[in-house]
Amino acid sequence: MIDAIAEVFGSLISFIYTYIPNFGIAIIVMTLIVKLVTFPLNNKQIKSAKKMQVLQPEIKKIQQKYKDDKEKQNKVMQEFMKENDMNPLAGCLPLLVQFPVLIGIFRLLREPDLFLNMDVINPYLFQGAELINLLVIPTMGFDTFLADISIYYIFPLIAGATTFLYSQMSMPADSSQKMLLYMMPIMITVFSFSFPVGLVIYWTMNNIFSIGQHKLITRMDKVSSDDKTEVKEVKSKEKETPAAEDTGKEEAGGKGASKEKKPKGKKGKGKK
Repeated sequence: MIDAIAEVFGSLISFIYTYIPNFGIAIIVMTLIVKLVTFPLNNKQIKSAKKMQVLQPEIKKIQQKYKDDKEKQNKVMQEFMKENDMNPLAGCLPLLVQFPVLIGIFRLLREPDLFLNMDVINPYLFQGAELINLLVIPTMGFDTFLADISIYYIFPLIAGATTFLYSQMSMPADSSQKMLLYMMPIMITVFSFSFPVGLVIYWTMNNIFSIGQHKLITRMDKVSSDDKTEVKEVKSKEKETPAAEDTGKEEAGGKGASKEKKPKGKKGKGKK
């Protein structure tokens, strides 16, 4: 299955390379195409993350209220999520889709001769100077890191930095996930020293496109939420008007009844 995915991306890169004869730019264009294809899933993930941020205060209240009864806490939490149309696993789907893509591209760039015509494709980012081979793995030995610093080390560091920026935007503002906010970029940085530079560029560009998509959806949601708030205010006022009318009628009816009772009392006194 992984070879099939690698073959698909190999054909895609070869097609792009015929029109844009630069291996690095071809990888970036491929990243953009993958991002556009997975846009609906990523959109759902971003909206799910934003909704989770809104629900965090209520979730904390439930956790605090039923902290001594975990079974009750889970039951109330499920009901709360259901009432708010929230699926906690919705944010995991894009990651499940992204994982085989990463493995396929890793396989493609690790053994390019199997999936690409390397007699035609120039693997360098700057072809004229033959600088930065995108098939190279910037292996880092911690004992020789300072003695053998290479330009290739820049790419894992950029990958880690963009991962941190995107994680900071997408994660709920919850102290319990602060550890994950810092651990994920560190893991990506370390792993990137074992990946071909082309794959690291794919991951970095994917993060940059994700940050742009997050900002776009946030702006769109802000406009739509303002509209929804205005509609809700109008509806609430419309609902209050009949209630006020009914209250007025009841008060008027009560006054009428009291007025009718008073003459009866006077008649009774006259008879005596």
